[in-house]
Amino acid sequence: MNNYKFLFFVCLFVIFSVKAQINTYSPYSYYGYGVLHSSTNTHNVAMGGMGLSIADNQYLNYLNPASYSFLDKTSFEFGFRTSYIKMSQGNLSQKNFTSGLSNIGLGFPLSSNIGISVALLPYSSVGYDLTTQSNLTTSNNNIQTSYNYKGSGGLNKLLFGFAYSITDGIMNNFSFGTNLNYLFGSIEREVIVFSDNSNLYFRDKQDNISNGLSIEISGLYTKLINTKKSKNYKLNGAFKFSPSSKIKSNRNILQATFAGPIYYPDQASIILQENNVQNNSKFPLTYSLGVSLQDQNNWLIGLDYNAQSAYVNNQEATISSDIMRNRKEYIIGGFFTPNKDDIYNYFNTIKYRLGVSYASGYLDLGMIHNNESEKLKDFSFSFGFSLPVKKSLSTANVAFKYGVLGSNQNQDSIKENYFNIYLSMTLNEKWFNKRKIQ
Repeated sequence: MNNYKFLFFVCLFVIFSVKAQINTYSPYSYYGYGVLHSSTNTHNVAMGGMGLSIADNQYLNYLNPASYSFLDKTSFEFGFRTSYIKMSQGNLSQKNFTSGLSNIGLGFPLSSNIGISVALLPYSSVGYDLTTQSNLTTSNNNIQTSYNYKGSGGLNKLLFGFAYSITDGIMNNFSFGTNLNYLFGSIEREVIVFSDNSNLYFRDKQDNISNGLSIEISGLYTKLINTKKSKNYKLNGAFKFSPSSKIKSNRNILQATFAGPIYYPDQASIILQENNVQNNSKFPLTYSLGVSLQDQNNWLIGLDYNAQSAYVNNQEATISSDIMRNRKEYIIGGFFTPNKDDIYNYFNTIKYRLGVSYASGYLDLGMIHNNESEKLKDFSFSFGFSLPVKKSLSTANVAFKYGVLGSNQNQDSIKENYFNIYLSMTLNEKWFNKRKIQ
């Protein structure tokens, strides 16, 4: 590959790294570190997020670092996400629109059985603007008090991956891999309290700058199965484990009263101001299991199971052991290609993807509203396509995802109907071919 293309890729990586922040308008991002994002690309999203047991030589699969050992070309990916969200609570509803970078990554083989990767992905997003009211009863009268909650920011994940393949002939292959993840970002939260009976407002603002390391360890086993009909099937099994890790935060705290409704720093009365307050919290333990069956020429169907322990941090007001819960996710998905070698009908060479996912946990909505346990539920349906670029090994990818986030039983909770569109490019080339002198 020539130096100009290499420089172009490096520039893209730097530019997108600076802007790799996905925003959200979800009220559920008030809790913990916000709305969590899975380490997936467009290919996985189109299959419901399934992909732990997929070994592909043309796509980066961040879900399982052991898959990097199957890369036989340099693969560069970048993608974007657009999200339409309708929130509803009783007779109230609101529509929002967000867009941003979904992933950017680079992977390549060092040898026939070693692969490495580097990627930048969103880990969580915070974005909410909520107002609640309550009546404060005194000896003389009722005072209606309003609370305005605002939050923004999120965490990003910079991923460094390594994989090594142990080959047992053509029939069997076992690979193991690891992702070293550097988590970083900032989250801003603000609460303003005011009453109609007074022009004096109270402001509580907290800015958190966080960073930390986590590690993922995985394995991927593939077995080739020969049948009497000369069909070659591949049975794949995979696991991934990530132990609990620490993340460090520096918090700036400001509490003040001011004559509202606009806050002017030089006119406010400071109650409390603390800078660089250090806090260590734990990220949860996670593990995943996956299995898939594949016809090497046409199709694959697979099942993934993901589990995550609850976030616990007694020093963070938005992370409470009363509302944070273990999370479980079940995914079934796959792809189908009618005839990848068809030179006459382009539609036969497209890889069609489909998937369904169901998740329960992370938050306990019942404990928020009425002290009766009911976990947050997320059900979604996805489909998409990988479109080959003629006369190259690259593909253009698109995925559509529709889902419902909320509670089926609790009428007081907010329900989110979301529709996401993902677009990405996967560029595959031989970067490190040795020149032959004739």
